[in-house]
Amino acid sequence: MQFWKATILAALTLGAPATAVAETVLTLHMEEQSAWVRNFNPFNLGSRRASTIDLVYEPLVIFNPMEGGKPYYRLATGFTFSDDLKAITYQLRDGVKWSDGQLFTAEDVKYSIELARGNPAVDAYGMADAVESVDVVDPHTVTVHLKSVDSTFPETFSDVPIVPKHVWSAIPDPIATANETPVGTGPMTEIRRFTTQVYEQCRNPNYWDAASLKVDCLKFPQIAGNDQTLAIAQSGELDWFGSFLPDIEKTYVASDPANHHYWQPPAETVSLMFNLKTENEGNREAFNDLAFRQAVSLAMDRDSMVNVAGYGYPTANAHASGLPPRFEVWRSKTDSAPWDAFMGYDVEKAKALLDQAGYKPGADGMRTTPSGKPISFKILVPNGWSDWIDDSQIAIEGLRAIGIDAGVETPELEQRTTAMLAGSFDAGLGSTLDGATPFKFYNDTYNSKSGGRVEGGSARYANPDLDAALAAFRATTDSARQHELMGKVQDIVSANLPVIPLFNNPTWYQYSTKRFTGWATPDKPFAVPEDHDGVHTRILHLLALRPVE
Repeated sequence: MQFWKATILAALTLGAPATAVAETVLTLHMEEQSAWVRNFNPFNLGSRRASTIDLVYEPLVIFNPMEGGKPYYRLATGFTFSDDLKAITYQLRDGVKWSDGQLFTAEDVKYSIELARGNPAVDAYGMADAVESVDVVDPHTVTVHLKSVDSTFPETFSDVPIVPKHVWSAIPDPIATANETPVGTGPMTEIRRFTTQVYEQCRNPNYWDAASLKVDCLKFPQIAGNDQTLAIAQSGELDWFGSFLPDIEKTYVASDPANHHYWQPPAETVSLMFNLKTENEGNREAFNDLAFRQAVSLAMDRDSMVNVAGYGYPTANAHASGLPPRFEVWRSKTDSAPWDAFMGYDVEKAKALLDQAGYKPGADGMRTTPSGKPISFKILVPNGWSDWIDDSQIAIEGLRAIGIDAGVETPELEQRTTAMLAGSFDAGLGSTLDGATPFKFYNDTYNSKSGGRVEGGSARYANPDLDAALAAFRATTDSARQHELMGKVQDIVSANLPVIPLFNNPTWYQYSTKRFTGWATPDKPFAVPEDHDGVHTRILHLLALRPVE
């Protein structure tokens, strides 16, 4: 294990200058992999290392869900909408440099948008749909002209990687490159050591906010799954991580009560997603039948998923809309009881529903579609995610009890994510990270343009009325109108049940105070505390940490 603090005695013994500065190393766990692959391509959602976005490529603005979406300005110092809400001007921070020493300017912002607009493979966040043109006003000012009013654009744009034009303009295929030696503006850009078992990512020598950064390097040991995470966590090696740990008080906290801590508030909705465009004809016929999806929902023992597989950490989602608990104030005013009735656990009712819809059981008890085609699929779950694997086993028990032939498949996380993005799967457990409002959850999961772009849209659902309601939400800044439209979105989702909401994960967050202080806690909830990819507030969290003296 590498300790963050070297002794002065050791430095003197080795003949080093007495002024040698101790190095602070923060050990993290962000993702499960059987071996590290050196890929820091910010556009490759399936293969990039989880430490790429934010830590190498810092956003212009971070919108903090823990503070109602309050903006924290990073590469930008502010933004303003035009009077007609069809243009947004960003003021950029002066003096920011890329890690190779070149100046960061408005040309880089324009290039990053244009790169996405011109390359569908890297346009995960819909820049081609949203942006009409981009003007560089001066080196520190850029104006983005929108195709239509979009009040959500600033938050969406915070997900778009801002890359250096002088580097990426020379790369012929922005998806194919592994970007092994990245050039970024974020706090941690230097890949000092990289092996299949561990890599170290160290501070940007030109970081604009260096005075706030008290960590010199991040260390990422290779960890293949939750069981291995627990063993390493108990040893005290991990400083910051976010994993499912069974009976966490006994298995983690008790191994060092003074320093081992966790905080796990409710978070995103986890759903069973069917690929509505699967090439398997029988599965496609079943998946696109509302009666089939409602029957599947009735076969899901959500209480067992929460209490047995999840040790009580998650929260069962009882609403067909799948609305995450943190957005309760946005809940539709429509009586959802008729739709929510399909969220209970009732195997006999599920069987009756399938019987009525024409799904006939064969000699083996497994059903075929109304047209006589077989139904058989595997639920994709990342290898090592022991809680989700157990959830899938519970789901499979319910499915087989109603005559649906299902199993589980556990590829590596990278392969599983790539399959869901590419649409080369039948079923899988998945989730969408929450934003400042419910818009991100519903847009990423149910917008017809999200399929193939982001993992949340893996079901590839298409509903013109839903798309129109989401577009209308974007087109207004009136709070009452937005709540009305979000209610309509929930009603459409509830009535059609495109994916099967199961439960809401907790925010997976564990930390040790042995070597660092400044952590987010229930008493100081200044950031979404997990360190996972997609959580932009992890920059704020990293900058708050201080080594123990």
